[in-house]
Amino acid sequence: MRGENVIVRAFGGRPLKRRVWDVGDTVVYITDDEQFEKLSAGRRAVEPIGFPKEDVFKDTVNESTFDSIDWSRLVPWGA
Repeated sequence: MRGENVIVRAFGGRPLKRRVWDVGDTVVYITDDEQFEKLSAGRRAVEPIGFPKEDVFKDTVNESTFDSIDWSRLVPWGA
């Protein structure tokens, strides 16, 4: 779970590739690679951001189609 690559639906439906830091009841705490490495090493880093679980998906998207993601075809993370 921690460190898993995911795709999150950000504001305006923009897709972002990120990494899981932790999971709450209704949110998944997400960070980028750089901050993930800092957090893992116990160094000072930007706090992970909580995304609603319904906006977090398994990272199965081909880079060439990343900008035109069909959200309905993605597999929800944790499913």
